[in-house]
Amino acid sequence: MNKKDLIPIILLVLLIPIWMVVDQKFIAPKFPAKTSAPIEQPTHSTPVTGGPATLSESAPVAATAAPIVAKPQAREILVTLENEMILLEFTSLGGGIKSATLKDYPKQKGGDERVVLDFTGATALAYEGIPGIRANEALAIQTTDDGYSVIFSKALENGTTFQRTITLGDGYLLTLNDRFINSGPTPWNLNETRILTGHMKNPKDMVVQKGISILGVDSYTPTGEINYWGKKLHKLYGKSDPLSIDVVPVDMTGIKVDWISAKNKFFIQVLRPEETIATMAILSSRETEEKGIVPKEVAAALVLKPNVIDVGTTHEINYTYFIGPKKYSILKASGYAMEKVMEFETTGFFSFMNWLMEPSRKFLLITMNFFNRVVPGGYGIAIILLTLLVRILFWPLTHKSTESMKRMQEIQPEVKALQEKYKKSNPQKLQQETMKLYKEKKVNPMGGCLPMVVQIPVFIALFTVLRNAIELRYAGFLWVADLSTPENLFAGSIPFVGSLNILPLLMSLSMIWQQKLTPQAATTPEQIQQQKMMMFMMPIMMLFFFYKMPSGLVLYWTTSNLLMIAQTSLRNIKKKKDA
Repeated sequence: MNKKDLIPIILLVLLIPIWMVVDQKFIAPKFPAKTSAPIEQPTHSTPVTGGPATLSESAPVAATAAPIVAKPQAREILVTLENEMILLEFTSLGGGIKSATLKDYPKQKGGDERVVLDFTGATALAYEGIPGIRANEALAIQTTDDGYSVIFSKALENGTTFQRTITLGDGYLLTLNDRFINSGPTPWNLNETRILTGHMKNPKDMVVQKGISILGVDSYTPTGEINYWGKKLHKLYGKSDPLSIDVVPVDMTGIKVDWISAKNKFFIQVLRPEETIATMAILSSRETEEKGIVPKEVAAALVLKPNVIDVGTTHEINYTYFIGPKKYSILKASGYAMEKVMEFETTGFFSFMNWLMEPSRKFLLITMNFFNRVVPGGYGIAIILLTLLVRILFWPLTHKSTESMKRMQEIQPEVKALQEKYKKSNPQKLQQETMKLYKEKKVNPMGGCLPMVVQIPVFIALFTVLRNAIELRYAGFLWVADLSTPENLFAGSIPFVGSLNILPLLMSLSMIWQQKLTPQAATTPEQIQQQKMMMFMMPIMMLFFFYKMPSGLVLYWTTSNLLMIAQTSLRNIKKKKDA
């Protein structure tokens, strides 16, 4: 291997981690924060206990200080609706959801407690800016006889009445019908207002990966444009680093949305008005004890423009609202393109690659789930089978690459002879004669790098799938307790790294083993030394990049290395027999 071969290999290795985060941190378009339009302010602050945004009589919409906690103005009344999948607790304060219990998802591995999305103090689906129905004000509340709907009502000013009916279906999808009925003597002005999702937090046992967005807010427009704002939250905070923000991304100013979402790694809310009538805003608060900007909570808001309700008329707004797991099959079945929240679509600088990346991600997820259904052993075995399938699909390319490297090794004496003849006297002639030799012998000098180049998109696609797959949550394999996170053995007891992760170590060792079995083209002492450096430098780099990656992803890469070792070993055995 000469110096010219070494440079592209190093660049390709560096491209793997760079490509994973480049759209999140390095090359993603800049979205400077812009405050959303002012809202008519009530005399009492909107309650945001645990939430990032505040509204007070004199404060601007973009909050730069700690949230204000407002006390409820009336006694709280709670009612519940439930089906086989979810139990919803509704509160009279704000006329929305106080908590959601997801029956199919344990809070901790092996525990009896279920996951609870708690919106205490910041009622999900509450309106802002309408006196009488804000999140700290009480509405009348009752359930229907069939047990599937809850009805809220409140008499507002000048003879106007607010009525809300929320209905729960068989799954995680709810429908909302909001009616503003003007029975008064004069037209009633409905000022600009907002309806908010609940605030999303990460689970307490979540291992945050540096540079990787976990909390997020998404917006989807009627034109089919999806924006993943979780990747850009640190930019929306701006240089002043406020404790909380309430902003409209500059590119979304005045842009109507089809729906908005607020999500953490595994669970999500999606709020969609039946008609495209609203713009959006993002709310977030950050951790105060972490270095840099680490979001602690996020929420999303639909911003509704002012309206005048004439005497004797009713202004009606209908919504659909999904609250549940971030699972592709469930979201796809719920309609309205909600499956877009899985972040399978490539946006930003690499959007031109989406024709390949989105289908690849869907294929990998569907195939992994298929293997898990038909083959015993859980998702660990499914990932191994998926790796085997990918290896089989790429086998012709890998075989061709190996043969190219073999031919490259065979012609090294001739290359060396050319170097001795022209290296000092005529470097340009050396290059010309070397390329002529490659052409005559049908050798591709970059052939050994091609499999790595092809695997980069597959790796990125699988990284997205395994990062978002709720199916891997608490899915164990051998000593790994949770394939969606690093192994974290002996957490807090290992100096420098914090915990022991065995799979990345095995992955690095397998890379060294694989390189020892791979045909080498070096002939000069300098080239031999370069190859020895690469043999150890690459595994060390990959160990560093993969050490905190989800175990499922490291399992894929380790298995892929072992399969390549098996393939190379079989080829070497066959070669010895033929000799």
